[in-house]
This record gives sequence, structure tokens and C-alpha cells, in this order.
Amino acid sequence: MAIDLEKFTKLAHEDFEFKRETRYLNGIIKCEFSTRTVALHFEDGKMVKVEEAAYDDDKCKIVVRGTAEQWEALLQHKPLPFYQCLQSSNIKHGLHLSNTNETFAYLPALNRMTTLMRNARPEGVAA
Repeated sequence: MAIDLEKFTKLAHEDFEFKRETRYLNGIIKCEFSTRTVALHFEDGKMVKVEEAAYDDDKCKIVVRGTAEQWEALLQHKPLPFYQCLQSSNIKHGLHLSNTNETFAYLPALNRMTTLMRNARPEGVAA
């Protein structure tokens, strides 16, 4: 999945809404794309590291996993119905979303993360 991790990290550090919604998070959010896995590390609500790395699910607070087609649909700038957020993509389209307490507590942060990922796609990538 074509997401510029450097651009995503910059957007996330500058985004008031994302920082507000992750303000108490500790641990790892793991996003599994079809060809790579990205880990977002949080300490006391601050995103301290973004890396391309695969951690075991049990080491992560939140896990999001999808096929190339699911991620492509989710990360379009104008997504189709039920691809506008992770929860509806999970329920209607089978995108994996862990069912931990943190997943539900930080659902607004996850949806903001998705928006930032949409904005971190390189220019010229199919919408």
C-alpha cells in the first residue's frame, strides 16, 4: 500500500485532533497491509516512533489488517459507502479490526489515523 510513512508521521505530529484522540495511549498500533506492516508506537499519548516492522498481535494494543483491495478502498480520498471508517469497513467488508478495549476507546483516533494515511499517499496514486 502506497503510504509515505515520513509524510504520515509529519502529518500525525502536526494534527491536533489525532494528538487529542491518542492522548492517553500506551503501546503499539499495528497496521498490516498486503505487502508490509507498519507499527505506530505510543508512550503517554505521544506517537514516539513509526516503523515498518511486524510485531506479534499479542504485543500490540490495536491491530488493523486488510487485503490490498480493502486498504485501497479505505484509503481513497472519497471512499465508497462503508469504507469511510475502520469500524464500518470491518463490519461490512471484513477488514480485520482487533476487539480490544483500546480499539473501542481509541476508535476516533483510528479514524483520524485513516484520514491522515489518505493524505499521506504519494501524488499520482490511484484514488
